[in-house]
Amino acid sequence: MIPIRDSEPSGITPYVTIGLMVLNILGFLLQLGSGDDLIDRYGLRPAILTGWIEGKETMTAPADVSHQFRFEARSSHKHEISFSTAVLPLFLSMFLHGGFLHLIGNMLFLWIFGDNVEGRLGHLRFLLFYLICGVAASAIHTQMNLDSLIPTIGASGAIFGVLGAYWFCFPHSLVTVFYWIFLFFGTFQIRASWLLGLYVGLDILKGLNDTGGNVAVWAHIGGFFAGLGLVILMTPKSARGKRPTRWSVIR
Repeated sequence: MIPIRDSEPSGITPYVTIGLMVLNILGFLLQLGSGDDLIDRYGLRPAILTGWIEGKETMTAPADVSHQFRFEARSSHKHEISFSTAVLPLFLSMFLHGGFLHLIGNMLFLWIFGDNVEGRLGHLRFLLFYLICGVAASAIHTQMNLDSLIPTIGASGAIFGVLGAYWFCFPHSLVTVFYWIFLFFGTFQIRASWLLGLYVGLDILKGLNDTGGNVAVWAHIGGFFAGLGLVILMTPKSARGKRPTRWSVIR
């Protein structure tokens, strides 16, 4: 199921949402020209972050460590542990992606749901909100994978924060979803609360059963609940208690 639009007008020009999309696209274009160098340098490695917190200076990767998309670690590759290798990836890894489909999927979700959250919080608060959600998602992923040297990339953690905020602020919004089953395809509408709850619920099941594969499901989960909590704290007084528009009510 792929969401293609929602019924809730944002009432603003979403400058920050558009800017974040541009940064993500530029980051991916830089990746195309650098091979795996940017992923190697700025992908978030939980073990490196943990080592930096513990005061370590280097760490050696086992020969069988591989990147979740296409990066293969060198046998006995030694990683330097510093602020730039441990902390900067908390921010920069969210602007890197594993392929065109990864990028397109994330940008589609950001475009559909980001403008409404930006309209609720305001431009600058939304930018801060997005970055905090991304860092929180990385922190949760790190906590659940303390010894991992696999570089993790993508905007999904921050975007799941946007989904958590949208779930709280616009639960009655209608989301138009595209579906296909073999040769049959079409669209239908579903409440945002149901659809977004389904997304995070499936990730929780995958995380608890360790069936997420190459997807950082705990980053999704952490981002969602970070966004849910942050939007409550960061919503300006003028927007508190604001009801969804009449266009979003299911009849």
